[in-house]
Amino acid sequence: MNKLYLLLALILSLNINAQERLFFIGYTKNYFSKDSTNVTFNFDLNRIPGSSEKIAGTYLYNGTLKNDKFGLYLKPTADINIGSGTTTAPNNINVGLPLGFAYDGIPYSEVIFEIGPEMVADKNFDNYLFYGSAGLFLRYEYKNDILFNLSTGANISHGTRTYSDEIQKANGYSRFTIPTYVKFCFWNASKDDEHYYKVHLTNTFKFNNVFEDNNVITPDPHMIFNTTKLDLYIIPQLAISAQYQYGYEEPLFKKIKSLSLGISFAKF
Repeated sequence: MNKLYLLLALILSLNINAQERLFFIGYTKNYFSKDSTNVTFNFDLNRIPGSSEKIAGTYLYNGTLKNDKFGLYLKPTADINIGSGTTTAPNNINVGLPLGFAYDGIPYSEVIFEIGPEMVADKNFDNYLFYGSAGLFLRYEYKNDILFNLSTGANISHGTRTYSDEIQKANGYSRFTIPTYVKFCFWNASKDDEHYYKVHLTNTFKFNNVFEDNNVITPDPHMIFNTTKLDLYIIPQLAISAQYQYGYEEPLFKKIKSLSLGISFAKF
């Protein structure tokens, strides 16, 4: 657990300007097992390729090339999903450092290519995935009285699965993923000259084809994972939230079907 606290301290020390939904904590009910009275915690940083936080988010580098339509960026990413039960959350810790190339010469749209290393561990740091990823994504965004954002694409990852138990030998790990991200925001509001949307509805869907791994962990190579979130912002930094998750997620790929109610904290 000391490793987990150190990782959280590192992530929280990052500058998180302009990132939206950062923290969520809530009560979670599981719908297919007795593991149903738990607390779930989520932390997100720069997880959507080419999302609108690219302009003013947490970047180690973010600039344009000779042609202003082409951009180059390097950014830290983090996605932490931890529950007090074993099947109420993915119980994973994901950190990465993608290098991205972006082209925004298409109206309302952007084409992004990202490549970089990632690490995914379970919450006890007993099971690790280390791999490199490369992906091509298309992002569409319309912003006026409402905000509509759609990102989709494909990426491929290759690396290793390792274990803290020295008896278990490391094995190769490879997967192909098609992710889709949809975000819809409405109900304009303002506070202290700060404009924001009070209602945020987001959905993230991933189709995974794991074509190299430990067959005990992934007996079926084809798996999906879906997260739907509804946030009602009382003030720009605080929302009442509901979250539904279904499917199988790295690194353990245990089945999840849960509904969480809680509060979210945001940075605008």
